[in-house]
Amino acid sequence: MSLARALAVGCLSRLDPRLRSIDVWDPAAGSGFAGLLLVEALRSAGIQVRYRGQDISAAAVATSRHVFGGVPDVEVVVGNTLERDEFEDFAADLVIVDAPWGQTWASSAEAVEFRRREGAFRFGLPQRSDSTWLFISLALEKLRPAAEGGGRVAALVHSGALSASGDSAGVRRRLLETGLLESVTRLPEGLAPNTSIPLYLLTFTNRAVDAMQGKALIADLRTQFTTEDGYRTIPSSALMELESGLRTGRQGPRNRLVDLRQFIRRDAPLSRRSSEGHRLTWRLTTFNNMAIDTQFVNSRYGPSSDVSIDGEPRETFDLDPSRIFRGNSRDLEEDMRAKGWPSRRLSCLLATEPEAIKETDGARVGDLFIPTTRQGRVTVEIPDGELGGRVLSIRLDGDLAQPGFLAAWLNSEQGIVSRRRAIDASSSGSYIIALRSDASTLMRWADELIVPVPGKAVQLELASVDERLASFQAALDSQREGVWVSPEKAEEVVSKIASAFDDSLTLWFEQLPFPVASALWTAETATSLGDKLQSYLHAWEALVTFHATVLLSAIRSDPGKSAEIEASIRNALHDQRIGIDRASFGTWVVILETISKNLRRTLESGDADEVARIRAAFGDLTEPAIERLISKDLVKKFKELNVKRNRWRGHGGHTSEEERRAQVDSLISDLRELRQTLGSVWTQLLLVCAGSAKRGHDGYIQAAEVAVGTRSPFVTREFRVGDAMLDGELYLVRNESQSPLRLLQFVQLRAAPQNGQYTSYFYNRIEGARVRLVSYQYGAGAEMEDDAERFRDEFGALLLG
Repeated sequence: MSLARALAVGCLSRLDPRLRSIDVWDPAAGSGFAGLLLVEALRSAGIQVRYRGQDISAAAVATSRHVFGGVPDVEVVVGNTLERDEFEDFAADLVIVDAPWGQTWASSAEAVEFRRREGAFRFGLPQRSDSTWLFISLALEKLRPAAEGGGRVAALVHSGALSASGDSAGVRRRLLETGLLESVTRLPEGLAPNTSIPLYLLTFTNRAVDAMQGKALIADLRTQFTTEDGYRTIPSSALMELESGLRTGRQGPRNRLVDLRQFIRRDAPLSRRSSEGHRLTWRLTTFNNMAIDTQFVNSRYGPSSDVSIDGEPRETFDLDPSRIFRGNSRDLEEDMRAKGWPSRRLSCLLATEPEAIKETDGARVGDLFIPTTRQGRVTVEIPDGELGGRVLSIRLDGDLAQPGFLAAWLNSEQGIVSRRRAIDASSSGSYIIALRSDASTLMRWADELIVPVPGKAVQLELASVDERLASFQAALDSQREGVWVSPEKAEEVVSKIASAFDDSLTLWFEQLPFPVASALWTAETATSLGDKLQSYLHAWEALVTFHATVLLSAIRSDPGKSAEIEASIRNALHDQRIGIDRASFGTWVVILETISKNLRRTLESGDADEVARIRAAFGDLTEPAIERLISKDLVKKFKELNVKRNRWRGHGGHTSEEERRAQVDSLISDLRELRQTLGSVWTQLLLVCAGSAKRGHDGYIQAAEVAVGTRSPFVTREFRVGDAMLDGELYLVRNESQSPLRLLQFVQLRAAPQNGQYTSYFYNRIEGARVRLVSYQYGAGAEMEDDAERFRDEFGALLLG
């Protein structure tokens, strides 16, 4: 359904509104569904349509005739389109091409070559393994001549047709030189039944009035899909956005007008000789018309890398728009520049080629050991156990990079992003990503792995610091063990260590979103032990509500999948005899656990489009940071807190000062563990209150108050975003987020007009036609009411009845 609708959008978006009669040709009619959708759309607008279709399959033609039953002026016949045009005298205003993807034309070669000699296939013949460009050539030749008004072609193609070298590349080049290409749109995977092949919508026109004058529109709908009952569809809003971009040519968050030369891909062989005398070779590929010359090599590998270009770069027109949109290497390189560190590729730091080791006997002392999986730690110690080729042994060349430093950085969040990026960029397969162990693949992987190379002194210092911190952790573990050997020294052990952590939590509060930071600050500044205990319990309620609201907000970006997850949540709440109508700590834990489990399963699936969609749902947050937000450790910690609260509050007897102090200390210890689990997530994804926005070339520049830390009023900053944020609403955003994450109203900020100070409120329960919200910022008793009708959409499928 979505593919047929995309074809219709491609055809209709720039249709001449003066036309009252339109002829449609379908060279691979199949079951006729796409053709019928287009014909009915035209007829509903009062346009007279003549449809002519053919297909090589007699069964498909029979189905198509049945589908079109009762529609006037339709003819569908059996015929091999590559060998013969069954409607030779028929000139088309519109052509839709949904030909078999990647199908060979070897069996039709003789007829195709004869037709070529007779004047058909004027852009040339692609390699015989793929007939895609033959169908597109015939479609363009079937259009009404430009002098008679011209026409349009919309075609669905697979990624190989856009990127293949050889004869197919020659066809693409000649076609682009004619100026007929109008747009290329990346569609989500999984729209077609029984395949996950990435598909693209291409549109062409020979109408002079629609000529792009050396430019083309590219669009990326990769993350614009919804999933329901296991099937993906493109939502109407995304198709409307695509139609608007095609019709107006105006740039937006997911579409861009580019010069045709930006489709140029270059490949060249590179090499360098290591200090050990090994000659390392690899192929470098650049996109977006990036030249491969001495200047580029020096910027990528460093001016003293001795990397040489061993042949003339080969140019290919590659129509895949993915590389023209913002690449995921940019964040890494910008982070290194901010630190004043040069960024390099591992390929220029190697003494020998990377080696996949299958067992520890093959490991070399002094090497760096890097897993080829998306998980696992980099180490300078020879790994234990059976490795199965899933670990690479890396020997570094000279003193430019220290193994200890690189190991520590590659285990950091940015390092994990770099490792995963390299695996994705150099792996084979579109659905299951697998890094092969042959030398050329491993050198390509090394050339994709971006690493920082600061000065030697900085590397040695940071490697030493990382090693010392690891030893501190080991010493801390030893001290914990020692407490059980000599329990009488327990207080002495704690007092020696506690001073190192006394101020760390208050510093962390200033990095947290304001609603939870202000609740924690209230607990931190409480004077009596009883108030402190209650305030910390309230702060944990704020934390679990906020985290569950963030995850619930994120899954709402996919309405179909969200409905399924929310139904599971509703059933789990019902089984535990709790509900969203009276949102207890346990309610939020169920929401958090159910969503986290689903998102973890999706990320672990290896589906690249699903991962991209989840990242988009979280405001383009990095995958490792999202994994922190949905980790089992985070869920476990909130479940532990729920048990503690219930146990302490269910205790009906007198609570001594010593017991209260122990409980407060326990809650503070839990906060330290939470901080370790979350890492730097809330420094990457900022909570903001949106303000005014102005339209830019590829999105919006929007002012927003940054609601971070323990105090208000907030600082106002400008953010570049793809989709505009609603004025006055709360969002989680990164600069250059395509789609900032709008926070559901379960967490709110209300400003006091007289002083501009903000108060945080959290949804608590429904009371008739009203909902009650509570504030943990000023202790117990700070509450407000709101209209329950305003929360109808927020409750979604969570509410029984």
